[in-house]
Amino acid sequence: MLVKLINYYFYHINTLNIYILCIILLTTFIITISIGYIIFPILVKLNCKQIGRCCYPKSHKKKNNTPTMGGIIINIAIILSIFLWIDYNNVFIQYITFLLIGYSIIGFIDDYYKIRYNNTQGLSAIKKYLWQSILSVIVIICILTNNTISYKLLIVIPFIGYIKICSWLIFAIFSYLIIVGTSNAVNLTDGLDGLVIVPIIFTSIGLLILSFITSSIKLSKYFNISYINLSSELVVLCMIIIGVSLGFLWFNCYPAKLFMGDVGSIPLGGVIGLISVLIHQESLLLIMGGFFFVETISVIIQIIFFKIIKKRIFLMAPIHHHFELKGYKEQLIVVRVWIICFILLILSLMQLKYYNNG
Repeated sequence: MLVKLINYYFYHINTLNIYILCIILLTTFIITISIGYIIFPILVKLNCKQIGRCCYPKSHKKKNNTPTMGGIIINIAIILSIFLWIDYNNVFIQYITFLLIGYSIIGFIDDYYKIRYNNTQGLSAIKKYLWQSILSVIVIICILTNNTISYKLLIVIPFIGYIKICSWLIFAIFSYLIIVGTSNAVNLTDGLDGLVIVPIIFTSIGLLILSFITSSIKLSKYFNISYINLSSELVVLCMIIIGVSLGFLWFNCYPAKLFMGDVGSIPLGGVIGLISVLIHQESLLLIMGGFFFVETISVIIQIIFFKIIKKRIFLMAPIHHHFELKGYKEQLIVVRVWIICFILLILSLMQLKYYNNG
């Protein structure tokens, strides 16, 4: 598939578009770094420190004084870059901006409660899921009622093919699960220095490639993937997310000087989920973002088994803490997760050869 894409690029794609995307990447990176150096001392001054749980591995005690809510930097940088580089008349961008701001507010309130009351509870799980659900349902209703957008679901069967479903109800349910599920999965994964932001970059690269293919009539036909007229701006948006994530990694790499908090992880996950819904690649997101969902499944398994047999399957959930308690160093866990996520990205792109939309 990659060879096919490269060959097509050399013969059909205007290299000017690639240069523009590179400029977007650099400008968003610089914007994020600049905002970071402005916001970081403010967070320190306001004493927005990470609140560690008593049951966390002992190595996390040194993180308790690390500033959090760095996701504010991510959100501001993305919104500024959207108005700088993207045509806001595109309805896809309007949906994504709405969800980004809405989920950012949820994450901000959650982080504020943790800092204000000096505990790890934050916003109650019920309230958090309720507001996430309300916002995602609003977006899904907008998609379903927009006559220019098709509601189609592709269920990918790895290395075999796919099943096309055109039921609005199934599309709505699956889209809701993807948006809310990805948001919370990314939130759960954000537990070690740099653990979540690099997988976000890899996933965004995959979504950028898929958006790029679906935005071109010739390219979508070449790969036998449905053409989506409005997805061209999603290519730019994915590049913005990549640039912003690289900028945040500047502060978040080991040893982290800043954590993103729920104000960053909740909206980032929600936006990634929504992009996959808009380009009808929800199933591929489950592959390329597979580690996010493994983290979620590990928590679900831990809770179910503890309630049923009063025993824990993992030493601690999410699963990255299990490996910490097994004696693996934080840097080792993080880099190996990056490797796994890169492999998942390649595997997800390999599935394109099994598409045949006709």
